[in-house]
Amino acid sequence: MAPAYAGLYDSDATSIKSGPILDRDYWRAKWDSMRLEDAIKERQPEGAVLIAVIGQIQLLDDLIKKYPNDQELKDWKARAEEIQAKIDPNANRSDQFKDGCLWSETNYREAYVNFHYAKLAIQQQNWDAAKDGLNYADQKFRILQERIKNNDRVSAWPSGAADWITKTAPELAQMQQQVNAKLK
Repeated sequence: MAPAYAGLYDSDATSIKSGPILDRDYWRAKWDSMRLEDAIKERQPEGAVLIAVIGQIQLLDDLIKKYPNDQELKDWKARAEEIQAKIDPNANRSDQFKDGCLWSETNYREAYVNFHYAKLAIQQQNWDAAKDGLNYADQKFRILQERIKNNDRVSAWPSGAADWITKTAPELAQMQQQVNAKLK
């Protein structure tokens, strides 16, 4: 499926019916959708999940206003609302996620978001967007690589989380070379 985006001359975002979309908030919503399922499997504290789900629904509301025909966004929202309805309304809203929960790892989220944003921008030959995404991704990857090197709280991460950073970093460097060649 071809990636979609509502660009300057495609002001009718209603034509977008499914992702991926060249929009960082789309990638954040995708991240939240994946992390919601992980949080349930990990039996994270209900209060922490509730706060995250509230933010997820707000983000999805904004995206659905922007891309009203995107079914994937609607599905993610329906799932988040389903989980929100199951959470005890008296859950402690000051609960924190357990150590290792990627939903609370902002640097990891932004590495994921910006890597995928840049990758899609390259596919669309939107070199300025790709450069911007790669700059942010590189910053976050460096922070995470340092944490992995120092075993700084990464042992609690889910299986494969550290490997994704390690295996994806060379691809990030290749993408950077490709973008730099196009922007010369």
